[in-house]
Amino acid sequence: MKRFLIIGLGLVFLASCNPQKTEQRGSDQTDQDNDGVWELPNYTYTDSLMQGSHKVVFTITSQPDEELPEVVDEDGVKYRDNRFNLLIVKDGRTLFEHSFTKADFKSKLSEDFQKYGIMDGMSFNHAKEGKLYFNACVSFPESDMSCPFILTIGPDGSYTITPDTSFDEADETFPSI
Repeated sequence: MKRFLIIGLGLVFLASCNPQKTEQRGSDQTDQDNDGVWELPNYTYTDSLMQGSHKVVFTITSQPDEELPEVVDEDGVKYRDNRFNLLIVKDGRTLFEHSFTKADFKSKLSEDFQKYGIMDGMSFNHAKEGKLYFNACVSFPESDMSCPFILTIGPDGSYTITPDTSFDEADETFPSI
């Protein structure tokens, strides 16, 4: 029995060390384009909410952007960075429209994330006191290493970007092992 356990663990270890990338990926994963560059699929999400008597509709779209610099990881694998567009319409009038790239977060990113990260996420979080809160994320491709941000849109269409420290606070509640 012990021998089978050791052999099984060895096989699991060897399988996890396979450096090849596979093209069979979920819809939230990257796909390789004709140039051999990995990229996320295009994405569009629209939703609406009521803020008091005001109807607010927001649309988030993203697409890989060939005009942005490619990111090359330590294994030489190339990834295309993304552009996220956020459109917010309040009572039929455009309140906010902006195209976000990793450059919008540059001053809040470490050198490693500036060089090896891609912008890979944006989603609605919540609304409170006339403000809209969105999550945005710059991550190392194909990893769980990320820099999350909160994008706050004011009732006048102004915006701020702040690091999302809620993950740090959550980590502090669990004892270290």
